[in-house]
Amino acid sequence: MFRLIFWIVLLVNYGAVYYCVFAGPGFGDVSFLFQERQAITFLSSLQLALISFVSMMTFIIGRIIYRDNKRPLKDINVWFASSIVFGFCVIDEYFMVHEGIDGGLATIFFGITKNLHLDGITLFIYLIGALIIFLKFKDEILRDKRAFLLFCVGAGLFLLSILLDIKSTDAFQIILEETAKLFAVTFMLLAHVSVFIGYVDKLDKIVNRR
Repeated sequence: MFRLIFWIVLLVNYGAVYYCVFAGPGFGDVSFLFQERQAITFLSSLQLALISFVSMMTFIIGRIIYRDNKRPLKDINVWFASSIVFGFCVIDEYFMVHEGIDGGLATIFFGITKNLHLDGITLFIYLIGALIIFLKFKDEILRDKRAFLLFCVGAGLFLLSILLDIKSTDAFQIILEETAKLFAVTFMLLAHVSVFIGYVDKLDKIVNRR
């Protein structure tokens, strides 16, 4: 089941990137569909929303499974937190929240109002926040080895997108940065789906025992 979902999700994202690269020149800029509020941003936002939904479903199922076990019940709060965080990321991605924060920081601390293309600064802070959450709930996250590997791939791609996002004014660099960010979200989605399927399997076993 997971393997099928894995390949479908990857192929959909690959197809979207492929189409947007070759359709771009028709809009006068090869990177047009990779820019803010265009096709790739929409696809990224959609997947972030799916992560938020899957995380909440995982949390709800976890509460059913572990309702009499306080330790795991506390651990599954990470999926509730994940749902809230990725829900915020949907707003951030589509309404350019972190871009506005970066501009505000540049104005407050450096007195510079022009666009410095430092969007990666706030994204890096997000990544640090994700690391803190991981350390707090590492037992729960490490429980699914497949999901942990997918989380690592997603985090690596997200870090790459941050590095590419600095001074990203060149069309080719914009395409690379947005593609890295899109697939970072994709692997995060697949990791959450893996955890969700694991919890569904646990619930199914409990129901079949009764």
